[in-house]
Amino acid sequence: MNFHDFKTRSQIGDVYEQLLNDLRGAGNAGEFYTPRAITQFMVDRVNPRLKPRTEIVLDPACGTGGFLTAAIDHLRKQRTNKSSTKEQHAIEAAIRGIEKKQLPHLLCTTNMLLHEIDIPSQIEHKNTLGKGWNEWSANEKVDCIITNPPFGGYEDDTVGGDYPTDLKTRETADMFMALIIKKLLKENGRAAVVLPDGFLFGDGIKGTLKKLLLQECKLHTIIRLPKGVFAPYTTIKTNLLFFTKGARVDDGSEHFHTDTIWFYEHPYPPGYKSYSKTKPIRLEEFKPEQDWWGDESDDFASREENEFASKVDFKTKREQAEAAAKPHWDNAEQLNNQASTLENRIRDLRGSVKGNNDKTQRQSVDDEIESLRSESETLRLKARDAQSAGDRLYWPIFNLDIKNPNGPEEESHDPDELLVKYKQLLGEIEETENQLKSELAAALAHHFRPEAEDA
Repeated sequence: MNFHDFKTRSQIGDVYEQLLNDLRGAGNAGEFYTPRAITQFMVDRVNPRLKPRTEIVLDPACGTGGFLTAAIDHLRKQRTNKSSTKEQHAIEAAIRGIEKKQLPHLLCTTNMLLHEIDIPSQIEHKNTLGKGWNEWSANEKVDCIITNPPFGGYEDDTVGGDYPTDLKTRETADMFMALIIKKLLKENGRAAVVLPDGFLFGDGIKGTLKKLLLQECKLHTIIRLPKGVFAPYTTIKTNLLFFTKGARVDDGSEHFHTDTIWFYEHPYPPGYKSYSKTKPIRLEEFKPEQDWWGDESDDFASREENEFASKVDFKTKREQAEAAAKPHWDNAEQLNNQASTLENRIRDLRGSVKGNNDKTQRQSVDDEIESLRSESETLRLKARDAQSAGDRLYWPIFNLDIKNPNGPEEESHDPDELLVKYKQLLGEIEETENQLKSELAAALAHHFRPEAEDA
C-alpha cells in the first residue's frame, strides 16, 4: 500500500476520525485527550528546532499522538526545501512516543501515517513507568518533552519499586515527573507538561518533586488554565508548566536553578463561563501569552506584570525561609548529636558487663542504661519537634498554588469559605451596632444633661 497516495491517506483519515469519535463518545478518551489548541500552544512555546541540529521530541505518555503531530507540523514549517528527503528523514527520526494502552497506541500509529511518517516504529507500545529506574541510559535523554501525563491514576505495586526512596509513589503523574526531571530530559532540554492543581499545592511526595524540579530545572512559567478546558472528560483544573533542565552543579550545596517563576492566568473569552465540546478552547486565545512571552535567552526581560501575569521571587522566598528554619534545624541536629552520644555510651556500658555474672554490678549498669535511654528518647523527641518547627517554615515555599495579586478578586462558591466570610460579616455588623448604640447613648446623655442641671 502506498501511503503517499491521497485517496489511501484520506481513507485512513476517515477511519481514524471514526475510531476517535467512537472512543470519545464512549467516554474513554479523557485520559489521553488534549485539546488541539493546547497541544499547538505548548509545542510552539517549547519550539523544537530542525536546525542547526534536529532536536529529539518525546511524549512519554503519547495517547493518540496529538503533541507529536503538532511537533511534526512545527518542524516542517522550518524546512528550507519541502521536498528534501534528508529533512523529511530528520523529522521522522526526531519524533518519539510511548503509549501503554493498545487502542490509543494504534490510533497514534495511524496518526503518524496520516502525517506522512510511513514507518512509525518510534511509537513504542509499552508502559514508560514499567521500565526500571536504573535501566534508563544517558543516551535515551531528549531535547524536548511535551506531554499530558495521566493524572489521578495509580500504578500497581510491581511498578516503580526501584525508584529512589524519597521519590517512591504509585501516582502516575508524579512518577512521570520524577522520570522527566531525572532520566528523560537532557541538560538545557526544554519541557512543557500538563498537570492538575493538586500538584501545585500538594505536599509529601509532591513537595519533594517540586523541590527537585526547582533545584534541577528552571521552572520559568506556569500557565493557569480555567476550569472546563478538558470538559467533558474531566472538570479538574489544570496548568501548563514550562521548564528547562539546568546544568549539573556539584559544589556540595543545595543549588536551585529556579530563581523567578512567572504565572499567567488564562482568562475565558468574553461571554464564556466555561468550555464545552461545542465551544472548546481555541489557539487564538493564547495570542496574549505569545505576545507577552519574551525570550529565555535574556531571562524573559521583556515580560511585565499585568492583570493576568505575575511573578514570584522564589530565590528570596527560599533564602528567607531557610534563614528562619535554620535555627530550628541546627537545634535538631545538636539534640540528635547529644542523643547519639548517649546511645554510644549505652553500647559501651552493655559491652562492659558482657560475661560479668556479678548481679550487683550488672544491676548498677542496667540502671544507668535505663536512665541514659530515657534521656536519649527525650532528646530525640525534642529533636523531632525542632525539625518539624523548621520544616513548617521551609516547606510552604514549594506551594505553587499562587494567585495573581494584580487580578480581580475571584468570587468563591466554596461553602467553607462562604461560612467564614458570613461569620466575619456578622462580626462586623455586631461591631457597627455597638458603635451606633454607644454614639446614640452619648448623644442622648448630652441632650438631657442640661434639663437635669436646671432642675
